[in-house]
Amino acid sequence: MKPTQEQILRALNKLVRENKTELKAEKIELGLTDDVEKLTQQAKALIPDLTRDIEGIKTSEKNVVIGNKLLDKQESIVENADKKERELFRALESAQDNLTTAKREFTGTKGSLENDKKNIEFLSKRLGKTKSQASKVKSNLANKLSALEKAAKDLGVKIPTGDASKILNKLISLL
Repeated sequence: MKPTQEQILRALNKLVRENKTELKAEKIELGLTDDVEKLTQQAKALIPDLTRDIEGIKTSEKNVVIGNKLLDKQESIVENADKKERELFRALESAQDNLTTAKREFTGTKGSLENDKKNIEFLSKRLGKTKSQASKVKSNLANKLSALEKAAKDLGVKIPTGDASKILNKLISLL
């Protein structure tokens, strides 16, 4: 069974006469109002900080995306530079090896050249002495061979002088 409007009004009036409802309602109303006002002020004070931090996060997130792209680009640059450095280091090592080999060969060739020059000098001196002797021998051999051939002709004999003639011709070509 539902209470009627009249019953509800009587109950309210009874409560109002006892001053209980009115006092409680005022206390509740005032307490809630104060709480709402305090919380509103706190919320109002937090809004700039929240806004600042949210904007800061958005900016930082954009910076992270940009930074990651830049980092990837720089990593690629570092890898390429590292690769180039290794290539150049290998080229440098090869050039140093080539230089060491060239210096060693140069020193060897220089030494051989100096030895050859000394040999030429030594052999030239020796050749001069030998040519002097050979010139004398050639003259004597030519004279003696000519005299032998004349004597053989006068005697009407044939003396083989081919070997001596060949040697004489060879000796002449070397002088």
